[in-house]
Amino acid sequence: MTEKTSVVVVCDWFDPAFRAGGPVQSLVNLVTQLHDHYSFSIICGNLDYGSDDALPVPTGIWIDWNGMARVMYLDNKTLSRKTLFSILNENVSEKSVLYVQGIFSRYFSIYPILWWHRSKHRKIVVAPRGMLHRSARSVKPFKKTLYLTLARLFGWFNNIDWQSTQPDETKEIRAAMGKKAKIMEAANIPRSIPPYQKRNDYGEPLKILSVGRISDEKDPAMLVHVLGRLAFPAEATVIGDYSDEDYFNQFNNLCNQLPDHVKVTHIRAVSPSDMGSFYRSHQVFVSCSKGENFGHAIAEALSYGLPCFIGENTPWTGLKERQSGEELPLEPAAFEAALNAYHQLSFEEKAEMSHAAHNFAVEFFQPEKFRKQYKALFNIEDLDDE
Repeated sequence: MTEKTSVVVVCDWFDPAFRAGGPVQSLVNLVTQLHDHYSFSIICGNLDYGSDDALPVPTGIWIDWNGMARVMYLDNKTLSRKTLFSILNENVSEKSVLYVQGIFSRYFSIYPILWWHRSKHRKIVVAPRGMLHRSARSVKPFKKTLYLTLARLFGWFNNIDWQSTQPDETKEIRAAMGKKAKIMEAANIPRSIPPYQKRNDYGEPLKILSVGRISDEKDPAMLVHVLGRLAFPAEATVIGDYSDEDYFNQFNNLCNQLPDHVKVTHIRAVSPSDMGSFYRSHQVFVSCSKGENFGHAIAEALSYGLPCFIGENTPWTGLKERQSGEELPLEPAAFEAALNAYHQLSFEEKAEMSHAAHNFAVEFFQPEKFRKQYKALFNIEDLDDE
């Protein structure tokens, strides 16, 4: 049997952290689906996104994660460059792949790239995870632009293998890193698709689910504007953490101004293991995000049979043609019209859309396709074909 290739992952967050959403879910899904082919070692912090409370895990030692990987959680409050470099020296060998998640994190992106640059000879794959998208770079733009400029000037990015998860991200990486950048596309892996469950809850109020950070980039405030325009009863559940108090207050104030026939419930955090009940208890999924590198919540909503009404700047296209929702201009009137049209459908038509949404997810989830993409990404030639 061929020895499994070692992939050493460096990232800010890993399970049981979950509040960062997509970046954590991407890794959990990757390890879950591909651990039979790769030996994963994950080096990460011991805090969740936006939290100062330590996760309930030991720090500074390797521990087993569900029999699929080993994880070392590092104490964010005492972490140093020297400590991180020492761990990388001990665990990244000539035959390892260093897999860096993100690009702007001091300890879990910048320092690992700097360590690799000095080591010269080891293979590195960097996954920006959408952080080069214009909406992401608009947050603290001066610092990010300065870092990218200096890193390119000093050659820190030379010979890096960049992972893109879809064509638009390839263009973003190319624009930031230049024409000579080596970019390979390997899609984010969604969760396994649950069996389809027939729904019988298509009456009023219309139950809307939205999942994503309470931030200008995800813009749940626009969803509230849309709800205020609806003439029929609707209840929206918005699940998402926040760090921008000003934006959250704006969002909350808008919720308090809604008419009586419309209601919004905000839940700051829900464990991934508990999300299934929310998908099953709502009728449609709505996202007014200004951009998504992948959109795990969209993928999961489809897998549970929720038609998705989302902004145009995501990889999820063809929803209307597949009777699975619609990609829409980021304008309240467009979302209002789409929800009005859905509301007017018959019970049977809504049931057909639900089944179509699930089928859309089933057709997207192709384990063999993902396995081949990551085999190429990690440059493994001897993985047994099955």
